[in-house]
Amino acid sequence: MIRIGRATCVAAAMLVSSLANAAENAAAVDTFARIAGTWKMQITYVESAHSKARQESMTVKNDCWHSDFFYVCNQIIDDKSRALIVFFYDPVAKRYGSYPIAVGSDTVHPANVLVDEKSITFPYDMQDNGKTVHMRIVNTFTTPDTLDFKQEYSEDGQKWVAMATGVEHRVATKAK
Repeated sequence: MIRIGRATCVAAAMLVSSLANAAENAAAVDTFARIAGTWKMQITYVESAHSKARQESMTVKNDCWHSDFFYVCNQIIDDKSRALIVFFYDPVAKRYGSYPIAVGSDTVHPANVLVDEKSITFPYDMQDNGKTVHMRIVNTFTTPDTLDFKQEYSEDGQKWVAMATGVEHRVATKAK
């Protein structure tokens, strides 16, 4: 009888712990909810080793949903679905990450995502003539419906050079 009582207590404690972890994960991945919706984007590229000077504008629709462990967005650019992005939070490593799945790509590369209360940063690396170049896209939320965008590169991971800057304004909270 005592064994059954102890087993029940252990099972209940494990269930409560599991529910707490699921709630923590759901709250963590909900940080990506701020990117959901339709955004009008204006970008200015500068001449650099990895960009050509130009202006761009586009409409980005992030049609998103979430589960306990994932936040998923179908990213639609100018009315064409371009990527499915699966965001996650790893409570053991205490890190955010993503699996961007681009249309037409035959590989998926997991990526770290840096998150704080004001920004979401997407760091990644690329190869240029056998040399690793560090890249990052930084989205800084100036209001709930406005973000400043910048794309930068670094050859040493310390000194960052701007490639592009821009601003995005949310025009709808749900992608339509």
